[in-house]
Amino acid sequence: MSHIKSILKDNISEIIDDMNEELLQDRIIRFWKRNNSHLTLRQFVDTYWEDKSEFAVDLGVSFGKIFEFYLPCKLQELGYSVAPTFTSKGDMEEDGLHWEIKTGRGKFIQGATHSPKEKSALNLIQVLWECHWNKTLEEILANRKFISEINICVFHNIVVDSIGEHSNNNSRTTLQFRNDRYDECVDACVYGSIKKNRKNVGFVKESLDGN
Repeated sequence: MSHIKSILKDNISEIIDDMNEELLQDRIIRFWKRNNSHLTLRQFVDTYWEDKSEFAVDLGVSFGKIFEFYLPCKLQELGYSVAPTFTSKGDMEEDGLHWEIKTGRGKFIQGATHSPKEKSALNLIQVLWECHWNKTLEEILANRKFISEINICVFHNIVVDSIGEHSNNNSRTTLQFRNDRYDECVDACVYGSIKKNRKNVGFVKESLDGN
């Protein structure tokens, strides 16, 4: 039986602090610091990005890659037997058990129509997060908090609903949970909360402002 969920829960404050520090070293933050750190993140994006979706993709990729690299190393540091893998089977291995790490800033995480993993049971670490859009970089650097809110869930051997079909300009899906999976999602939740919506389960991000 995997203990990753309990380890994340016991060390969640430290993990969030670490992720803030990792993000503050990212190339996007370095560019922001070099160019108008007195601007809020929203003003910064409005100044330099004509296509706001391009920035959103860059930011999401940065967080996702940082977390994929960070988490196995952190778990090892805490004395847990895992290893990063980054293969078609998953992003992390735990004694032969493969874990998929998925992150995003929306209501649901994204997948891909061509991914065979989405059609079978997953060991899934899901992180949904948001950042401080209305704070300046100077303010963010002062309190070392780039992440404004977050929801973290750990699912073992779960089958998700992969919503979306392949087209000429899109191969993305969203991974959702029907509302009859509410209890499973509550049990999986490490940080944040779960809401039972009309069709699907909602993952509510918890504010970090008080932390």
